[in-house]
Amino acid sequence: MELLEPAGSPTAARKSPLNLKKEIGRYLKKWPWILLSILLFYIAAKVYLRYTTDIFLTKSSVKIENLEKGSLGAIQNMGSVPMMAKQGAGVEIPIILSRPILYDVVKTLNTDVLYKVKGQVKDQELYREAPVDIRILSLKEGYHFAGRTYTYIDKGNASFELKGGDGKVHRLPYNTVCTLDFGTFIVKPKAGFRSKEPMEVHFMNAVKVAEGLQSSIIIAENELNTEILELSHRSQVPDKSEATLNTLVMQYNKADLENKREQSKVSLAFIDERLEVLTQDLGSIENQKEGFKRQNQITDLESQAQMSLQNANENTKALLEQATQLEMVNSVLNVANRSSREQLLPAGVGLPGGVDQAITQYNDLVIARNRTLRQATPANPAIQEFNKEIASLKSLIQDNLVKSRQSIQMNISRLNGQLNESKSDISKFPTQEKVFRNIDRQQNLKESLYLYLLQKKEETSIAMAVTMPKVRVVNPAYTQAGPVEPKRQQIMLGSLAAGLVLPLLVFFVLFTFDTQVKSKNDITEALPDLPVLAEVPTVGKNESDLIGKNDLSVYAEAFRILTSNLKFMLNKQQTAPVILFTSSVKGEGKTTVSVNSALALASNKKVLLIGADLRNPQLGRYIPQKMLGLSDYLAQDDSVDFRTYIKPSSLHDNLDIMQSGSIPPNPTDLLEDHKMGSLLDQLRAFYDYILIDSAPMMMVSDTFHLLRSADVVVYVVRANYTEKELLTYAGSVAEDENVSKMAIVLNDVHKNEMRYGYGGKYSYGYEADHSNNSWWTNLKSRL
Repeated sequence: MELLEPAGSPTAARKSPLNLKKEIGRYLKKWPWILLSILLFYIAAKVYLRYTTDIFLTKSSVKIENLEKGSLGAIQNMGSVPMMAKQGAGVEIPIILSRPILYDVVKTLNTDVLYKVKGQVKDQELYREAPVDIRILSLKEGYHFAGRTYTYIDKGNASFELKGGDGKVHRLPYNTVCTLDFGTFIVKPKAGFRSKEPMEVHFMNAVKVAEGLQSSIIIAENELNTEILELSHRSQVPDKSEATLNTLVMQYNKADLENKREQSKVSLAFIDERLEVLTQDLGSIENQKEGFKRQNQITDLESQAQMSLQNANENTKALLEQATQLEMVNSVLNVANRSSREQLLPAGVGLPGGVDQAITQYNDLVIARNRTLRQATPANPAIQEFNKEIASLKSLIQDNLVKSRQSIQMNISRLNGQLNESKSDISKFPTQEKVFRNIDRQQNLKESLYLYLLQKKEETSIAMAVTMPKVRVVNPAYTQAGPVEPKRQQIMLGSLAAGLVLPLLVFFVLFTFDTQVKSKNDITEALPDLPVLAEVPTVGKNESDLIGKNDLSVYAEAFRILTSNLKFMLNKQQTAPVILFTSSVKGEGKTTVSVNSALALASNKKVLLIGADLRNPQLGRYIPQKMLGLSDYLAQDDSVDFRTYIKPSSLHDNLDIMQSGSIPPNPTDLLEDHKMGSLLDQLRAFYDYILIDSAPMMMVSDTFHLLRSADVVVYVVRANYTEKELLTYAGSVAEDENVSKMAIVLNDVHKNEMRYGYGGKYSYGYEADHSNNSWWTNLKSRL
């Protein structure tokens, strides 16, 4: 509340721009709600962190050894078959996370049985601390087994009880195969552990647990070294995660070694088969050679043809080498042509052009396909992809073998031609020499092949016995210090931010959709040309809405300021001014404002208050005695004295009242009659101020007939009640040609919305000091 600025002054006429301080102040006034929201979110975050299970991150890193020569090693790359480009360790990720390997991990660690101890709020999973070791031996439903939960209770005397969810209790012995409706299992108590309280035991399907591991274990290539894989796993039990990662690496190495041994067995079987055939061939050639010498009586022909056959020997040597390679190519090609997709090809048998490396890769793909086929159907996309790669690589091997055979045959043809030329030079030798050489050449060929296969057999046996693991552990599994979930700092900061932002958003929505007048600023922004006489504060629940004599309350001071501003507007008028109190709609407090304004003026002046709301009179709330009034006077003829309708009020000695009187059927006609104007003219001589409490202007037209008789129109607006749109109507009333002066009174304003109000930011106490009020009282007043 402040003194009135002159209407039409630059300050009053200037429309206020957006006041950022005011907008921020609207939110700051709601600080108790914001503080309460932050506190609630903080408590909620604390409770959530208190009862949320911690998740730990376990990591490990391994290196995939690049065995470029394969498990058999020893054949030189001759360049006929192109080597496949070196790939990163990422190609091994699907194999490491394959279901068979993960299934072996689950069964090795026995993680298809889960132990939990119930707490007051959350359960605690046991791993190494479990008092017993339960192993599932078989499941009746197989893959379709969905799990079963029992309550384990130790009964001593080498027995225990399992209580199902249906309440059925099974008493079973330790260290014995037990059978229930889902399958068989065995329970072994751990040494040094004793179950003091019931424990939940969850029997799960190992296949489904393996599927869960497949999605929870994350493997990625190291950014700096593509041969290193980084493994990570999140769980509630760090020991369990560490054991899972370490066992996963161990099972992968185990599976890889088994695959290499299987491949070596196939190669050994092939070599043994060829050695048996060569042994028979060599025996037949030896017998043929012996019979030929005996028949032809040949002893030593070398010395006879040494000089002549020198060139032929060189060609023969080369021919032997080519024939050896041709024999191996034909043998492997025959095996490749008649083998199916599920069969392995012999590797490491000395094929030319790097074909052995391609066969090793082919065998790896076949082994991986067969292992995956155990857990999937042939229609599985992974199996289809394996089939495509196997078919493509097999076709490449066959093409290279055919090309190698053609190349060797061309070399043999060339060498035979050279050998024929040499034979023409030694045509003088006996026919026996030629036959003997042919027999000897075949013998040498078979012997060299026989010795070569013996060497390969030994190498394969050694490789099968000493094969190194494919994965080398760089960092054994370890758990990072502290949980990774929940993220305590982020949750706490997020809760504080949410506690701050949420009420601000709520208040923003409320402020946006709030169309009611709140403070004087709302009026000055909408009606910059109309002065605001005063801001009347809200009356407490147990307080009277009428001011008393020598009343020093904030409420009474508001009406003193109102009357002071009225006097300023009237500018010392010579005759008694007529002040008309009205509003837009019912309930805005115009009667209360008019009565208290009359009381404030009556402190030193003679005041008359007229009740002109003929349809719904409200003065009776403050002056309850029934009497004739304005309507009765206006309905009489001119000979009636108006003073008989005016009575002293019981509120103040200087305040008289003319009530509205009987409710007439034609109030508009009565107020429009010239007699009303004549009455006011006569009253000016008897009183210093004449106040009229009229009807709301938007509801009835009665008040419009009084506008021309009023020196000042006081338009009452109620905070948190009057819609802002109604201010536009008040502005149109001010522009009426019958209105000489008009001002606004803002009624029922909360003290926190008053700009300079008593009890507000710049309070000045006329009453007793309230500084001793409790903080709770102050807080409630803000809420």
